[in-house]
Amino acid sequence: MLPSILRKIGWTMHSRTPRAVCAAILSTAALVAGCSSSITDSGAIVAANYGGSTGDSLKSILQSAYQARSGTAFQQVAVGTGFAAKLEAQSKARHVSWSVIEGLSGSDAAQADQLGLLEHLSPELRGRLEAVSLPGAVTDYGVALGDTGYVIACRAQVKCPDDPIQFWNTKDFPGRRAVPNVAPVMLASALIADGVRPDQVYPIDVGRALNSMARLRPDVWTTSGDQQMQVVRDGQVDMAIMWNGRAKAVTEQGTPLTLRWGGSVVNPNYMVVVKGGPNSVEAMKYLEFYATDPQLQAKLAAALGYGMSHRESLASMKPADADALPAAHAESQLRLRPEWWAQNAGAVGPQWERLVAG
Repeated sequence: MLPSILRKIGWTMHSRTPRAVCAAILSTAALVAGCSSSITDSGAIVAANYGGSTGDSLKSILQSAYQARSGTAFQQVAVGTGFAAKLEAQSKARHVSWSVIEGLSGSDAAQADQLGLLEHLSPELRGRLEAVSLPGAVTDYGVALGDTGYVIACRAQVKCPDDPIQFWNTKDFPGRRAVPNVAPVMLASALIADGVRPDQVYPIDVGRALNSMARLRPDVWTTSGDQQMQVVRDGQVDMAIMWNGRAKAVTEQGTPLTLRWGGSVVNPNYMVVVKGGPNSVEAMKYLEFYATDPQLQAKLAAALGYGMSHRESLASMKPADADALPAAHAESQLRLRPEWWAQNAGAVGPQWERLVAG
């Protein structure tokens, strides 16, 4: 059941078959590079990530530091979204082209692990990482990189909702709205909007959540971080639920946004090593390098606005940068439970697709 759903849904709920997914991958220049034998045979680490400003920071801060230390070259693949479906397609085609994924969403990671697509940390490595990491930051298959807050972001002069309850109130808070096409996040947000306390969201009442989503009827369903930035930056919408780091980037690029953290949903993301990928031994060394360097993580967190794994990274950050991280607003947010989605994607995914299709 899970494989059929993963073919349809990543974070973006793709409905392509594995063969069509592979065709789409091969038609994208960046991913063709990621699939080429010249890369996989070169000894480089092929690093898949969201691309955009996130990819730029990962390349300039993290990849460059490891390359300077080890001499290992990198090839970066800007995947955007839909990692799980694309990774499953690669596995079925017996041509896994990624070494490591820098920031695989919690739900995608849980699904991919169930399908046997991810390398597990050795007990010795996991022990070393847990000794220096925040509680819960290390799993069997990876370490936290880029915990992401889904926040409400509004353009200037817009009456900005404080929380999902107000975001759903289109009468008192008028304006065009965008939300991400990410079922695990939006089902949780929909319940909070319907009056459910964050600590009572799980297990998700799917029927109630879908009914709540149907009442919202967003103007735009965003399918990538770049699109989230574009629709608010260009004024296509007045407000959006979007990644906190991308909202930060829009403001820094000259379009100031008002952020609201009330009732926000935090999605854990992980650095993972892909099973059967090129140069996987070196990729695992790269993962350990990231996980054990608090100063490097502090630089990355300040650049991206996303949470990292090391327990000492916050101490190296300026107060303003630390305040932009999800951890600074933990009292008013919900942390997603990836295992819930992994267990329920088969039943819930088709219902979500019908809702988005209208």
